[in-house]
Parts: sequence; C-alpha cells; structure tokens
Amino acid sequence: MPFSIDDLRAFQEIVRTRSFTHAADKLHVTSPAITRRIKKMEELIGEPLFERTTHLVRLTAAGEELYPRAEQLLREFDAFEALAMSISGDRSTTIRFASVTSVAGSALPLLLDRFQGRFPASRFDLHDGHGTIVHRLVEEQIVEFGIGTRPAAGSNLEFRHLIDDPIVAAVPKTNGLFNAHSINWEDVAQKNFMILKGESSFFGHVELELRHACKPMPPGIRVRDVSTLLGFVEQGTSPIIVTGLIAYRCKSPRVKAIGISDPDLFNSLGIVTYPNRQLSAAASDLVEAICEDLPKLHARILGQIYTE
Repeated sequence: MPFSIDDLRAFQEIVRTRSFTHAADKLHVTSPAITRRIKKMEELIGEPLFERTTHLVRLTAAGEELYPRAEQLLREFDAFEALAMSISGDRSTTIRFASVTSVAGSALPLLLDRFQGRFPASRFDLHDGHGTIVHRLVEEQIVEFGIGTRPAAGSNLEFRHLIDDPIVAAVPKTNGLFNAHSINWEDVAQKNFMILKGESSFFGHVELELRHACKPMPPGIRVRDVSTLLGFVEQGTSPIIVTGLIAYRCKSPRVKAIGISDPDLFNSLGIVTYPNRQLSAAASDLVEAICEDLPKLHARILGQIYTE
C-alpha cells in the first residue's frame, strides 16, 4: 500500500513529541496503530525512520532526509483542505490557532460561541499556552495565527495590536492588602507575591519594565502554570501578580483585583501571524471577529474586576 496522509501525520507527531505514545495520544489512536503506520513506511522505503531506545526516539539519516518534505506536504494538504472546505461558504473546516492562556480562559469562549453562531459548521483546534509558545507555533506554521503578546524585537512575526491588558494584583481576603484601593511596586516588593516563571513572556516583560523603572521584582514564589497561581490565591494562601484577564477568572468574594502603579504595566495582546501566509477563509473570518469583539469584551471584563 502507498503512503497515506495519516502515515505522514504519525511520522510528524513522533518527531514533534519524540514519543510513539505521545504521538498516539495527540492523534487519538492507539500506540500499536502508530507503530503499524511507521512500520509500513519503513517497509516501503527499505530503511528505518527512527532509532528507539528506552529513553530516546530520534530520526535516522533516512528520517532526517524525509521529514522536511513530509512537513511541506502536510502544510500543502491542510491549506488545500481549508480552501476546499471554505468554497461552500459555510466555513465547515477546522481552524487551527493558538492563544495565550489569559485570553483562552476568559474572553475566548464567548468569542468562539458568537462565531459559531454565525458559522455553525466551524470547528476549532486551539493550542493554548504562554506567549513564547504562541510565537513558536505561529513561526513553525503549526497554526494559522495566534492571539498573543507582541513578538520580541527582531522577530519576523507580524503583530496586529488589539488590547493592553493591565498587570494587577489578585489579593485574597486573608491578606492585609485586601482593603487597599491601589498599591505600587514598592508595596509589592515588601510582600511575597507569586508570579509565573521566567520562561513565560509575561515574566520577562514585567522584569524588563521594572528594571527600566529601577523597581524590584516581587520576591515570592515562581510557578509554571496559571492554574497553580489561581489555586493559591483562591485558597487564601498568597497574593499573585497576573493580568486583568487572568484576575477575571478569580470570581470569588474572597479575592480582589487591585491595580498596581508606579509604573503602570500592561501586557500588549493582538493577532500574531507568519509573514505572507495566506489564511484560510474561515481563519480570516475568525481573525476579523476577534479584532472586532475582543477590545469590547476586554473593556467589559476590566469594568467587572475593579467593581466587584
């Protein structure tokens, strides 16, 4: 039997995840099915594609030679599929995009619900994570576009600015700052505030802006995941430094969002795209819907977090 698109997707996911098991999970098939697809390809080629040990899966010389072409074929197939499905006008295609966690967990559910109301056949493949992950997924063209932070200077990615999300404190009722109307970064430096770790673009942005303002970084615990931050503040254990959109997820009378001044810091968010990449008709429609609706939703959310 000749190669199939499913075989190429299996090949691609094993390279990306460096694991047959993880590739099977990603493609929603069994591990034996993934193994059979690769074995079929290897039999047709007459060469092994992977070297496998107990702790390592890596490409052979034959695999290294074939992988770039496999990726190109899959990109071309996905673009053809998106074009073919959009011709009917009902946008009955899967839109692959990425979003920073702050938007994905707050405004995005309503945005996608509204879009699907207009195009009921639309489907979404959403990759969520911090800003650097969104940039990588767009740069590698795994997704059509991203909702993310402004790319670093020197990046070839394009950025369409939409909102400035304020960086705020989310404070539990058990903390002495709970009744404050506002605080500044000097106040923050006197307390143990939790914040995301350095690999997130959010952390890097805060660190850089505070350094420019000659202000100290918060001395508290660094964590990797937003859900961990929310867990600590919701259980009254620690105040946290987050953006307004993340603070919105703390919908509890036991947690209060407080603005931080001197300096006022913001996370600039917008649409991130790869230069000269032609979006599918469905993705273009979704981008325009996000550009129209996200600023309005963001303003409404900020009004809520500061009045609760």
